[in-house]
Formats: sequence, C-alpha cells, structure tokens
Amino acid sequence: MHHFSKTQFVALLIAFVVCASTCSAAQKPNILLIIADDLGADSHSLFNSATNGATLPPTPNINSLATNGVVFSRAYANPLCSPTRACLLTGRFGFRTGIGDVVGGAQPPLSATEFTLPKAFSTNGGLGYAMAQFGKWHLANAANSPSTVGGWTNYVGCLAGQVTDYNNWSKTSNGVTTTCTNYATTDLVNDAVAWMNARGTNAWFLWTAFNAPHTPLHLPPTNLCPSYATLPGTTADINARPSLYFDAMVQALDTEVGRLLAALPDRSNTHIIFLGDNGTMGNVIQPPYSSTRAKDTLYEGGTHVPLIIAGPAVTNPTRTNDPLVNMVDIYATILEMAGSSVAARVPSTVKTDCQSLLPMLQTTNTSSRYAYAELFSSGANTGQALRNSQYKIIHFYDRHDEFYDLKNDPYEKVNLLTNGISGNAQSNYFGLLMKLAGYQSSLAQPTVVSAFNNGQFSATVPVANLNYTLWRAPVLDDYAWSPQTNALAVTNGSSVSLTDTNANLQNFYRVGGSTP
Repeated sequence: MHHFSKTQFVALLIAFVVCASTCSAAQKPNILLIIADDLGADSHSLFNSATNGATLPPTPNINSLATNGVVFSRAYANPLCSPTRACLLTGRFGFRTGIGDVVGGAQPPLSATEFTLPKAFSTNGGLGYAMAQFGKWHLANAANSPSTVGGWTNYVGCLAGQVTDYNNWSKTSNGVTTTCTNYATTDLVNDAVAWMNARGTNAWFLWTAFNAPHTPLHLPPTNLCPSYATLPGTTADINARPSLYFDAMVQALDTEVGRLLAALPDRSNTHIIFLGDNGTMGNVIQPPYSSTRAKDTLYEGGTHVPLIIAGPAVTNPTRTNDPLVNMVDIYATILEMAGSSVAARVPSTVKTDCQSLLPMLQTTNTSSRYAYAELFSSGANTGQALRNSQYKIIHFYDRHDEFYDLKNDPYEKVNLLTNGISGNAQSNYFGLLMKLAGYQSSLAQPTVVSAFNNGQFSATVPVANLNYTLWRAPVLDDYAWSPQTNALAVTNGSSVSLTDTNANLQNFYRVGGSTP
C-alpha cells in the first residue's frame, strides 16, 4: 500500500477542491424563458387538433421541445399580457401586485417595491448567473423601468404592449430609445444570440419575450413563413382573412425560435420554458373555441395557454402532464432550476403564490391543485375565475357567477347555474366559491364571538360594511361547506349576529364577508 507524505496529501487535496469547484461551475445549467404574445392553447398543435376544426400553422421547432420535455396540458394565465407578465416576474397574483389590466391608462405600472425574479437572482450574494431580458416589457412606461422596476441588469426590446409596425418600431436598449427597422421577431433573436455568445462558459438566465403573434397582423418575410408565402399581404386581404396572417406570424415566430435554439451553446444543459401569455384574439381564435370567449375574457379561450418545459431536469420526456398549473409557478420553477428556492431567496415578508413545477418534470404528478385567473381595473369582463380538476367558477364583478363542468363541457357552453344545481356539482360550486374568497387582498380578521345553546349556533362579528354569510359543514373538507341562507342576521349597533337555528355540536362554521 502506497503512503503519501503529509505535504503530498495536502497538495492533492487542494488540487481536488479546485477541480471540483471549477467543474461544478461549468455544469451549472443555463435557463431560457420564451414567451409568445397572444398565443393561446387553441392556436398550437400540441394543445389543439384539426379534429376540432382547427387549421394550425406548422411549428416544428417549438414542438421539438416536447421531445425532451413535458407538455403541460392545463396551464393557465391571466387573459391579458401585463397581468400575466407581472405574475411571471413576481410569483404573485394580481390582487397582490395591483396589476389586473394592461399597463397604461387606468392601470398603474408595476411597483418598484416588488421582489422580482432578477432581484431574487442578484441579491444576497447572487446565484452566479448573468441575466438579460429581450423583447416585450409592458409593465411600466419609463425607458429605464426594466431596470428600476424589474431589476434587469440588461434589457433590450419594446417597452409598450405592441410594436406599431414590425418593420419600424421603437427599440429601447438599457434606457435609450431609438427607431429600429429590423423585423422585430428576427431582431430579438439577433440580440439574444449575440448576448448568449458573449457569456462564454458563464451561466445565464435569458428572458425572451416575443411580440409575435400580437397585432398588427401582417405578412412576415416569406423566408420565415414559407407555408404562407403566396399571401398578397395587402390590408384588404389581412382584413378579409386575418387568421391566415396570424398563422403566418406564428410560423415566423417558430422559425426564429428554431434559430435561437440552434444557437444554444449546450442545449442538453439548458432549461427551456416556452409559454403563451394569454389567450388568442377573438377574430383569429381557432375552433372549437368561441370568438366571444377569447383574449380579454376569463373563459378558457382567454386563459388556457401553451406551456412546455424541456431540459436536464426532465425525466421520462415526451409526455404530457395534466395537473393544473399557474403562470406564477414559473417564478419558483426558475429559482429551483438555478439551484435555489423561494424560501432561500425571497424575504419572508413577501407573500408569494407560486409552486415549483420541478416535481412534475421528474414524475407524473397528480397532486390536487387549483388554476386561478383574474381581470380587473376596467372593462365589462372583470372578475375572477377558479377551477379544480373538473369544475370552474367565474365570479364577475357585476355581481353574477357562472359555473361550468369542464370535464363534460370543456368549451363552457352550459352555465350550470342557469337551471339550478344539486349534489356533487353544488358541493363543488360552494367549495370553489369558498376557496375563491382567499384570492383577494387580505382584510383584518374580525373577532368572532360564538355560542351554542339549545340547538342554535350564533356567531357575532363587528359591522364592517360587508354582507356576512354563515357557512356550515359536517366535516372539515373543502367541498362540504354550504351557506346557511336561512340563518337569522341581526344588526345590533356595532355588531352583526348570525344564527343557525338548526345546529348541532358536530357542525363546523365559518363566517364569510363580501362587499355590498
């Protein structure tokens, strides 16, 4: 047996530690997020089919992600771009960030106090990643807002909700705005590839937010959309056949995504996330979705979006996962892809709503979850939507609800509340209605004084300009609750008493409050 001297052993140990450190740094995976603008699940062949009457553009490059990835068949966003982008960037729903509509007009910008994903990457010593965003921003209007609000150290793209012309648009590079005449979809990939190439062997996180296929509809350079090269591209033809031009823009997007993927320094060591930010526009949405239930609505056509994740975290690729996921989940997922977590990077004072999707990349996860979407600030369709594995409630702010059985009615043609419901459907309606109460800005919890006496249960709460409801359940289960519509309500000056006159000691009770 050979014996090292003490000096030799120390030298070899140091050499091993240095090698291990260097090798570990070299193996850190890159992270690429790709966002398509206004591309709903209806418009992509992995999520819709010609058997439904859809005519879908070829997207071989995007589809290739499924080969070594996971297709999430039930991914949900908000029905407009700014609210979804705020969710992606913060891991928080809109009722927390205040972003419930497109930024501009009545909707204020995202607050600079939000603890965004770039801030999570860079604070407390950082995660060792270079970061950049290219493309659409649309969360604040100031030229330097991607930095001051978003925390991006490098930003190049279009600040607004859309380019005025894909061949002549305002391009902002780290606070400086100029006019760009490069085709916008191509220009984004040019910048992203140049930035990637400049990173060398350093790990990076790259957020690429395409404007395509958002309006203005047009005929892209025909080398990018060969299937539509014979289209005339005139204003009259675009107005007459908008879907063809939308599809041409999708194919052009796919072509440039292919160029971006081909430029990756090591695709096998790159986490790739592809998603749509909201549903497709009503005038180009594909069957069987309805034009009145598209982008800017809380129906499936406005909120159900493509989501594909590929890369080294995936086991058993080329599969579809059907648990419900939300766009806020991308925040936690990216942090875990970088080797960290929300718990490790986000201050405990910041309430997040995200769950990492990494477990679903490593196994077929069937955990029970909810999908949530919201739209507020302006417009006629404002409200909240919440769904479980089968049922969905839409609570509109004009004080009416709609309720759908998505298992048997996936395109929301029959509002179950129209003719009354009972049994399992009613339990799910009440359960979702109860759960929906948690998706709002928190109110200070009142002190509830309760008492049981001679078969009557009473709960007394302070007056708070709310309509109170007494809920009862025989067991503690999400779907066991029902409102006691016959409960006696008595206002006594500064308090309200709610009484169930047919109570027993085995019941559970909750008090809910809603604005008048």
